[in-house]
Amino acid sequence: MLGLLEQLVNIDSGTGHAAGIEAILDILEPRLKELGFTTRRFPSPVGPHLVADGSREPRVLLMGHIDTVFPVGTAARRPFRVEGHRAYGPGVMDMKAGIVSMVYVIRALAAQGLHQHVRVIINADEEISSPHSRALVAEYAPGCRAAFVFEPARSIQEVTTLRKGVGDVTIAVKGRAAHAGAAPQDGLSAVQELARITLALHELTDLERGISVNVGVVSGGTARNVVPEHAHARVDLRFATKADGEALMQRIREICAPSRPGYEIEVTGGMTRPPLERRAEIEALFAQVQAAGRELGLELAQASSGGVSDANLIADAGVPVIDSIGPVGGKAHSDDEYLEIDSIVPRAALAALAISRLLAHEAKAAAS
Repeated sequence: MLGLLEQLVNIDSGTGHAAGIEAILDILEPRLKELGFTTRRFPSPVGPHLVADGSREPRVLLMGHIDTVFPVGTAARRPFRVEGHRAYGPGVMDMKAGIVSMVYVIRALAAQGLHQHVRVIINADEEISSPHSRALVAEYAPGCRAAFVFEPARSIQEVTTLRKGVGDVTIAVKGRAAHAGAAPQDGLSAVQELARITLALHELTDLERGISVNVGVVSGGTARNVVPEHAHARVDLRFATKADGEALMQRIREICAPSRPGYEIEVTGGMTRPPLERRAEIEALFAQVQAAGRELGLELAQASSGGVSDANLIADAGVPVIDSIGPVGGKAHSDDEYLEIDSIVPRAALAALAISRLLAHEAKAAAS
C-alpha cells in the first residue's frame, strides 16, 4: 500500500495540472481493468475524471478525488517520506491515501466476488468545489443503494455523516461619484451602502442553527477625495439544511434592496454545494458501518464538519452516503500534511467489511 501511495504522492496533481492527473489515472485505471471494470475518462478543463463500473448493475458507489491544492514542483521539492509512524508529502492524506485505500478495498471485494456491483468515480476538481465533475455525480450516483467517500478521517473511530452546505455570493453596488469636499451632496457612496449591507448580513449568523455568514472580501472607491461610485463584496455562507440555504439567499436579496433611489445593487452566485444532512437513511447506513466497526474493535461515532466534500453532491442526488472512511491524518493543505500510517489497514478493513456486508445483503435480497 505504501508503495502505491508513494507513487501517487510523488506526482504533482494540483487542480488544473492535467498531465499529473492523467499520470495518476494511468496508474489507477489498469488496476481497475484487471479486476474486470469498464472504465471511461471524461475530459474537463482541469483534467480528466474517471468512471469505472463492475460487470453488473451498480449498487454501491465509491468516490474520491486525485487533485490537490499544491502547485507544480511541490512533489520534487518535498517528495513522499516516512518519519516514524507518519507519512508526509503533498496530498498524502487529502486524499491520495484514501485513493489507495479504495483500490485495496475493491481488491478485497473482488476476492469475494462482490466487486461486480461497484461503481467508482475519481474526479480531478474537488479542491475547487467540483464544478466540472458534479454533473457526473448527478448522472452516475442515482440508482446506487449507498455510497462511500474516501476522504480522510480525523479519528480512526469516526466517519462523517453531516456536512454544512456552502454558498458563494458576490455583491456589486453602484452609487454616484462626486467631489468629497466641494459637492458631497451630489454623490451616493457605494461604500456606505455596502457597509450597511455588510452589517445586516452578519446579523444573519445563527451558530445554534449552524448558519454563518462571512463578508470575507470588500473593495471600493478610487481616491480619498471622491465619493465612491463602486463597491464590491464576496460573501461565504454556511448552513445546515437546504431549506436554511434557500431562506438565507432570500434574506440576502431582501437586504440588498437599495436603501434609497439612485443605488444599483447586483447579487450574483448562490449555493455552490448543498448540505449533507443526517437523514434517516444515512443514520441507517451508519448503523451498518458501525456494526462492522465493532467486529474490528472500533467503536465508531458520527462526525460533523463545516467543510464540504463530494459527499454533499452524492446526498443531494438522493443516495445515502458515508464520508471520511479513508485513513487518518492532519494538517491538510499545508507543508506539514501527514498521514497516520497505522490507520491505513484498519480503515480499509472497515470499509471492505461494511461494503461487503451491504453487497451480500443486496445479493441475498435480489435472489429472494
